[in-house]
Amino acid sequence: MFKKLFLIVPLMLASCFAMGQTAWTETSASKSTMTFADRLFGVLNVGVSTKCNDVTPATFNVKLGYRFIPRVYAFLHAGGLFGFYGEDNGQHYTKSQNIGGGLGYTFWKSKDSTNQLELRGTVASSYGNVDWKHVLYDVGVAYRLGRGIKMDIGIGYQHISSRTAGIGTYNGFYATIGFGF
Repeated sequence: MFKKLFLIVPLMLASCFAMGQTAWTETSASKSTMTFADRLFGVLNVGVSTKCNDVTPATFNVKLGYRFIPRVYAFLHAGGLFGFYGEDNGQHYTKSQNIGGGLGYTFWKSKDSTNQLELRGTVASSYGNVDWKHVLYDVGVAYRLGRGIKMDIGIGYQHISSRTAGIGTYNGFYATIGFGF
């Protein structure tokens, strides 16, 4: 259920927003002046999530992407995921790396383009020899502030489908902070 929801909803939102893109582009000053560098998207951030099943996830990740149209972009996601346990367990943390991708949509931008709100959806999976094998789904909202290098503050919801015995499925909210362009 969650897997289908996290795959279908971002794709439906992206297609709806792409249809409405024409009206926004006509009023935008950047309709013909958007360079290749303007179309690039990148963010490096750290985050922490709420506790669920005695695990508190923390992340460090990078997202690199490209704006195909001024408001919609696709990105690659790579990161590390740490699961911190309470004192009752013998092991204090698990670690894993994940890789995946996602879509983003800028639904509000200030007139001078220094502030913007974005909706992002990500799907990623662990790879390699890791402590916590999982598939991660997340949907969040990010506030970006700045001109060249932007400060990125986000909140959202994560579903981590665990494939490791002894570690349950995770559902919870998260907050991130980072920098990007």
